[in-house]
Amino acid sequence: MDTNTPQQQKPSFCDLIITEACMLKCKMCYMWQSKSDARSPDIEAWKKFIDSFADFVGSKAQIQFVGGEPLIKKGLLDLIKQAALKGFSTTMTTNGSLVDAPMARDIADSGLSTIVFSLDGIKKETHDFLRGVHGTYDKVMNAIELLGQFRKDSLKIHVVTTIMRQNLDELLELADWVNRSQVIDSISFQAVVQPFFTPQDNEWYKNQKFSFLWPTDTDKAERVLDSLTDLKNKGYKINNPAPQFKIFRSYFRHPERFVRVSKCNLGYNSISVNTSGKIFLCLSMDSIGDIRDGRSMEEIWFSAEAQRVRDSIKHCKDNCKSMINCFFEEEVGHV
Repeated sequence: MDTNTPQQQKPSFCDLIITEACMLKCKMCYMWQSKSDARSPDIEAWKKFIDSFADFVGSKAQIQFVGGEPLIKKGLLDLIKQAALKGFSTTMTTNGSLVDAPMARDIADSGLSTIVFSLDGIKKETHDFLRGVHGTYDKVMNAIELLGQFRKDSLKIHVVTTIMRQNLDELLELADWVNRSQVIDSISFQAVVQPFFTPQDNEWYKNQKFSFLWPTDTDKAERVLDSLTDLKNKGYKINNPAPQFKIFRSYFRHPERFVRVSKCNLGYNSISVNTSGKIFLCLSMDSIGDIRDGRSMEEIWFSAEAQRVRDSIKHCKDNCKSMINCFFEEEVGHV
């Protein structure tokens, strides 16, 4: 792909950080401390953005609704319905705490394509500790069961787990549990990174405040990752491509190394919108617009601001750990 001609490629992924509010106090995320929701656009502004995005890219894209806890946002399911009616594949990530039977029915009726439940341990004690609130494990398990009862055939149920020191001994059992489940379609694993909403620190894993999350026993971490690779190759319901586990191995053994060895495509394949309505090609760089500024998505995509950010991305030397998780590509990293 010629990175000088973005006209050749439109975004295929849109990440909507619909709220930063959350009822949990996760050890790997401090977004719950944010006060940004006071500046959040109203539901009609979000709907207009979805319409403009659809006008630009057609229906060949995925929209992901995330938080915080997205179900806190009043009107969220209306936005999901809007995106589904436009033909988008839609995903929502939730901790499950707000999913009772009526909510499960409403989610199932919304047209959502995939619901992703955050589950960080097969043991109640592990998950509740990492999520910072007692009873969270029981709530997410109940939410999974309810969605299994009410979902339509088109709705997929997915689990995502962050690999941390506290849950290393549970990951294989968790993968096996998902594989045997008649309700859950798949599981994905992510490597723990610097907790969200904390000051940038390339050596965060040495910081006493966060170091307890880091898998210091790298031999053990590698054995677990190798076993997950084996399960993947045996056909277990694991979403990660097998090469990603090699990247995790290298990352846990040498977190100081530069992760990205190939070019970053964030300027060409995706956009993110934060809870304040600001539009980004990369959340670590300047905004390229606002969903309330009156411009269409097409105008924003081809704007001078967007091109300046693309140029910055092209020359970026930051050790961006997101490249091993959400934006992993098989040629990225040290293997």
